[in-house]
Amino acid sequence: MDVKRRRIRCRGFVQGVGFRPTVYRLAVAAGLSGWVLNGPDGVVLEIEGPGEEVESFAGRLRAALPPLARLDEVAEREVAPLGAEGFRILESEQGPRRRALVPPDAALCGDCRRDTDEPENRRHRFPFTTCTNCGPRFTLARSLPYDRERTSMACFPLCPDCRKEYEDPGDRRFHAEPVSCPECGPRLWLTDGEGRTQAEGQAALEKARMALAEGAIVAVKGLGGFHLACRADREESVARLRRRKARPTKPFAVMVRDARAAEKAACIAASDRALLASARAPILLVRKASPFPLAEGVAPGISDVGVMLPTTPLHVELFRDAPYDALVMTSGNLSDEPIALGNREALHRLGGLADLFLLHDRDVVRRTDDSVVRSAEDGAFVLRRSRGYVPEPLPLPRPAERPVLALGAHLQTTACLAAGEAAFLSQHVGDLDTDAARAFLREAAEGLEDFLECRPGVIAVDLHPDYASAWLGEEMARERGGRVVRVQHHAAHAAAVLSEHGRWPARGETALAVILDGTGFGPDGTSWGGEWLGVRGDGSWTRLAHLEPVSLVGGEAAVRQPWRVAVAALSTAGMAAELHRLPLWAIVEPGQARSVAALAGGGWPLASGAGRLFEAAGALLGLTAENGYEGEAAARLESLACRAWPAEPWDEVGLLRGGSFPRLPFAGLLAAAARRLMGGEDGARTAAGFHSTFCSLAADLALEAAPAGVRLAALGGGCLVNRLLREGLSATLSARGFEVLLPATVPPGDGGLAYGQAVLAHLQSEA
Repeated sequence: MDVKRRRIRCRGFVQGVGFRPTVYRLAVAAGLSGWVLNGPDGVVLEIEGPGEEVESFAGRLRAALPPLARLDEVAEREVAPLGAEGFRILESEQGPRRRALVPPDAALCGDCRRDTDEPENRRHRFPFTTCTNCGPRFTLARSLPYDRERTSMACFPLCPDCRKEYEDPGDRRFHAEPVSCPECGPRLWLTDGEGRTQAEGQAALEKARMALAEGAIVAVKGLGGFHLACRADREESVARLRRRKARPTKPFAVMVRDARAAEKAACIAASDRALLASARAPILLVRKASPFPLAEGVAPGISDVGVMLPTTPLHVELFRDAPYDALVMTSGNLSDEPIALGNREALHRLGGLADLFLLHDRDVVRRTDDSVVRSAEDGAFVLRRSRGYVPEPLPLPRPAERPVLALGAHLQTTACLAAGEAAFLSQHVGDLDTDAARAFLREAAEGLEDFLECRPGVIAVDLHPDYASAWLGEEMARERGGRVVRVQHHAAHAAAVLSEHGRWPARGETALAVILDGTGFGPDGTSWGGEWLGVRGDGSWTRLAHLEPVSLVGGEAAVRQPWRVAVAALSTAGMAAELHRLPLWAIVEPGQARSVAALAGGGWPLASGAGRLFEAAGALLGLTAENGYEGEAAARLESLACRAWPAEPWDEVGLLRGGSFPRLPFAGLLAAAARRLMGGEDGARTAAGFHSTFCSLAADLALEAAPAGVRLAALGGGCLVNRLLREGLSATLSARGFEVLLPATVPPGDGGLAYGQAVLAHLQSEA
């Protein structure tokens, strides 16, 4: 018999996902001997036996992967046969790493859900039920390799029954590191705001359900930290949570009992159902059902609602036999603070927000918010990349021989570590307005470094001199004797989209990027945000065209109050005397509006942000005078425009030519909208036409500005969260001969910025 032995190294998500028992079962079934173990860079195995079986093993392994596994690379080499018998699973091997090996957290799987539902099962109603196909991973791991003793489950010794499952390669709980049961697992209890215990175990769940049913706000410890929960169908409960959380208008996410409840609340397509029920289980932004069965205060003024299914067995138990089908399930924090992590921290920080606290003693090691994904006709796309996605690797244009750490900007911040062949984007950190948020950014960045066992000397930050992320980067560079690389905001957005799709231009080639954003510091000292860039293969870039700049009368106040931008732009267009005829006039104080009109163009900071344009249009239509959250006026404008979409572009607005660059008109587009409103046009039709006209002009500008022969266009920036812009820009650019790349798995806004920073800093440092 032709006997062969082969060593196989597997890289990807192959630890903590049932990969080794799959290898074991395949090897035993094929009569092969050898071993398999977790290594510092993946899983390593040796198989020996009949040559035909050995040669076909890798292919059979690819076809038999467990649900959470992802095989990115398989390297094989022949070794000398040993003649040993049997197949074994060996202890993990330590060593230097170049890859993050722990997979993302995964929502409760169907098998574990059935275990909790069956009265005769020993895990019936056990709120910490898990297996190799579901449960905490990233939020549980203290260090790698991913073994139980290096997780927060190390303090829970396995009972004999769980030990038997854990050590049986034929069991789906084989080396499921979070495995436990009511005999040996974490303990659950309910307290009041002072930390006084009210109930324990099942009684705690029953009392929490009863309190929620009666309108209470309950802090619930989830996979990556705390949620604040209340009934989503009670206006008074939602309003109380808004007051306590200091969150006047920003939408709340809603957790629903099941898919049927989701379909009652929102317009759920088949692809949406699959994503909601997947291991990622994100918050999915979908259009509200009509009539909307939940409190209007859940998502005021917009057409979408964020829904999610229960992600853990604890969440399932909150709905069991409950008189409600939907709960607000929002991050456990005050606005602008990180999500609360531990029990003491939650009681201290959330004591004034929650009436009761549902606690347990399984530590959350890494605070991680829920991911947010938006449904769209061209496929769902990620807005906030966190639980269920992190720390999945992202591609790099070229391998990074010297690692680079990037720290994002100021809003929706994440960190990113580029090392070897991949980049690793951290969990969502958020806005850096507080000391706690800034500390969390360092925590998230150093967490990535710990996983990969490296401390980069090159740290990429935004070009803006006043961002806290830039100050942190300078501090970390000094600590480790490294250097800071400053990366322009919109160039980083462009790099993120091109890199995500693996379409980085070759050396000597150029790609076009259309970046539509709120604010980004330009090299000329002004605020950029509507940019047509040429990105070259060496990482350099050129500004080819842009949106017409306008005055921000009042400086930062104009960002918070978009009516100021609308008034200044209309005044510039010669329409100051017509302001009283517009819907805007009903939402602003007339004296203030007249003052802003008189001051327009008088030495105020200039901004060319597309976000400012769409927010100003929202204010123009009287939708809101002030942003209660980033981009609120633009979000309300999109929701209004949806009622009359699709729409024809307006003929009366054209590109601006002359000067250094061709420009897309800012004041002229708003003035055209104003004239239509004064002529009696319905607001929804005006809003839809505004979107359509912008898309047409943007495509015309791309065609005019693109270098000869360039027909690849990457679209990015925070405005690309808008479905109508994604759809309209993609269609108009495609009609003009461009191949269009849209953000998909990386957020289009600043949540993906660190990735682009890491890419450009890596290319510059290795040029």
